[in-house]
Amino acid sequence: MVASSCSKEANKEDTFLYNKANHGNQLKIAIISDIHYMDASLLKNNAASGTAFQAYLDQDPKLIEFSDPIFRQCIKQVIAEKPDLVLIPGDLSKDGELVSHQSMIQLLKQFDNQKIRVFVVPGNHDINNPEAAQYNGNIASPAPSISANDFAKFYAGYGYSNAISRDPHSLSYVAQIIPGLWIMGLDACEYELNKNIAIVGGRIKPETKKWALQWMAEAKKQHVQIFGMMHHGILEHYTGQNQLDPGYVIDDYENTAHDFMLAGLSIMFTGHYHANDITSRKDGDKILYDIETGSMVTAPSPYRIINITGDEMNINTRYVKTISAALPAGLNFPDYSHIFLSDHLDGYLGYAIANPPYSLPSPLVDIGGPLLRNGFIAHFAGDEKITASEQTKVDAFGLMVPPLGDAINALWTDLPPADNSLQIHLKLQ
Repeated sequence: MVASSCSKEANKEDTFLYNKANHGNQLKIAIISDIHYMDASLLKNNAASGTAFQAYLDQDPKLIEFSDPIFRQCIKQVIAEKPDLVLIPGDLSKDGELVSHQSMIQLLKQFDNQKIRVFVVPGNHDINNPEAAQYNGNIASPAPSISANDFAKFYAGYGYSNAISRDPHSLSYVAQIIPGLWIMGLDACEYELNKNIAIVGGRIKPETKKWALQWMAEAKKQHVQIFGMMHHGILEHYTGQNQLDPGYVIDDYENTAHDFMLAGLSIMFTGHYHANDITSRKDGDKILYDIETGSMVTAPSPYRIINITGDEMNINTRYVKTISAALPAGLNFPDYSHIFLSDHLDGYLGYAIANPPYSLPSPLVDIGGPLLRNGFIAHFAGDEKITASEQTKVDAFGLMVPPLGDAINALWTDLPPADNSLQIHLKLQ
């Protein structure tokens, strides 16, 4: 166990950046989530427009075809910000393809070259994924994926090799960012249970939870601030999320959030839902923030820049707005990505509500589909605020299909605090 060099000097104020002489009492963090990188070699003979790849996008609408230029542009922008470290809360690859992970490692070396430290955790797409595929024309075929051991080896330099502690039951770890500040990367994925499909949901194993609580207690003992990072959410980001769209917050999230708060955790960086959303929970005088960052391959392609000065954390959102790739009809990237998401959500959501459990007739699908789509797009962007005219349409639809009306209203109801720009006062709990 590595003790913080300044634990004995910590005073009763319990602010966390104690090593002011070396770090100027400042730290800058970039967060990039759900990159879903797909190596170009997996698309051959115009496969991007082929039936197999298009069928994949119909079921999982993401800008996978442009994942390489999107991420390269993001890297360029982040390096220009000169952060001290980059956090990536999972789904580095499209579907865990070996070649995609190999290319990701090469791309991350651009941060290494700038002396920017990177920490990662796996997402549900990254490991032992039976859906790993390569596309040739109109045909899809399996592609080699990687194991959990492979992931830890591939990303050894990005959290695993220099960890203070590794959980023996998962790919979770604790690493020191600077004296007085640790990052706890939590692996909540269920890849060991994957068979024909990759499991979307997540849970923290009992053994992993026990390990995590022990290290949170150790952080408190040493007067060290500890930030959590996990792919899945630890809190719902809109009311009823776990009922409307299960699999995006961890199992038993209410009790886990409560226990982690009591142990002293106040910050959890997450991804998974592709929404740029921040939510919080209070228990007495304790508070936990779930700071979710949207996806590179889902409009509006956000990432976060977090500046910490003393005990103040300032969170701001940046966007990828241009990429080095020709887009259909000469569209710019923001317009193309919005149209892509809107069109694919129409098909995806229309199919969902036309079939069980809703089984709506075509006239109601034509009304409800676009309303749901608008709600999801607003939630993905964060800081949702519905217009009066849209609210009137939602209210009318809700009278006809109350459960979906409630769901749309939930998507548009932005739970506090703000999503894209926020200041948090950090204090050991």
